[in-house]
Amino acid sequence: MSPSTLILCLLVGTSWAFIPDDPDFRGDVFAGRQRAFAPSSDTATKDAYRFLGRVTSNMEYQVDWLSGAFQDGFVFKGCKGTYNHRQTVDLLLQLPVGQRFWPIYKPGSAIDNGSRVNFTVFVSGLGPAPIEVNVVMAKLYWQLESAEIADCPKNSFVGFGSIQDPAEDMVKTFLARVTRTIESKDTSTLLGLFQPKFVFNGCKGTYNKQQVVGMLSEIPAGAKFSFALKSAVSLGNSIKYVVAVSGISATPIEAVFMLNKVDQQLEYGNIADCPKRFMRSAQPKDSNAVIQEFLIYMKMIQPSHNKAFFLDKAFDDAFLFKGCHGTYTKAQAVARFTSLTTGAFIDFSLIESKWNKQGQIESTVSVSGPRMDSFKAQLVYCPQRNVLKSGSVPGCPTRRFY
Repeated sequence: MSPSTLILCLLVGTSWAFIPDDPDFRGDVFAGRQRAFAPSSDTATKDAYRFLGRVTSNMEYQVDWLSGAFQDGFVFKGCKGTYNHRQTVDLLLQLPVGQRFWPIYKPGSAIDNGSRVNFTVFVSGLGPAPIEVNVVMAKLYWQLESAEIADCPKNSFVGFGSIQDPAEDMVKTFLARVTRTIESKDTSTLLGLFQPKFVFNGCKGTYNKQQVVGMLSEIPAGAKFSFALKSAVSLGNSIKYVVAVSGISATPIEAVFMLNKVDQQLEYGNIADCPKRFMRSAQPKDSNAVIQEFLIYMKMIQPSHNKAFFLDKAFDDAFLFKGCHGTYTKAQAVARFTSLTTGAFIDFSLIESKWNKQGQIESTVSVSGPRMDSFKAQLVYCPQRNVLKSGSVPGCPTRRFY
């Protein structure tokens, strides 16, 4: 059975749950299925957690629940092939009974795109290292619309290459229409490019259909702009494409859009990578909600046999922790955390947090566990990269075991 087949179990929870690898492990975070999905002020994050909770609670009804978990046009893009709705269900039914998998939500990955939520999950238990999977969930019926493995070796894809993907031709035709429409300056025609609930997530804010059309109408007549298609992937009734836009700003802007095949209108769009100066100027999320996502991640990874992989992603390479008995580098901190959470559980409780002028979050967290005295730690977290930059203990009690 291929890794692409196995990874499909993530999408419907066929035989996984937030259950520790070690059957003897007990910890508060796993006391109930829903407790792992903590509340958040971020709607997209809430939706991602709710969907994972729904999946987990329906595990025992896997056969009856499988087909309804996917939209009819569902597509899963694996490293060695692409699977439609029926192929996905058939493959899932072939999975061995009792096969366990370990999914962990990637902090900060949830994006609300109007009628959809995009988020990323790490899945371990399928091979020597966890696999990162990007998921698109439709809100209307809480069904999966598409999914793809985030990073495949270039030589592992099949079905693409010398054969021209029909999706590319459709997008190129649409882009030509977009160019003509912008040049025409006709507002009604511009409105026809977008679905009613279209939203665009830019570097300085989020814009609805009317706002986007207004900005396009203000492009000076005779301005030379162009679109360079970078990639296009067919996802059921839609096409996800990446395009470099030139002529609107001093340098080309790379953006991601979802084009509906049926009505030939854009469903949503976003800038692929915003410069840090813009990210800081955007309206920040609630700092408590952001840091809570990270603390949940740190709780959920503790029982995993792939703990080292997850911890490596959680700390900046230049991370330093100033403790009561010395300063610890990233490698030393990871080693100590791994040791303390072997057969035990460390709990993190957020006390307070705030954004600093560098666009990072400074927080105070209460840390407790069976092999250590409880203490407060001050942490600096970078939400753009989802890593801890530094940490320190503001006041050291006499006794310390870390």
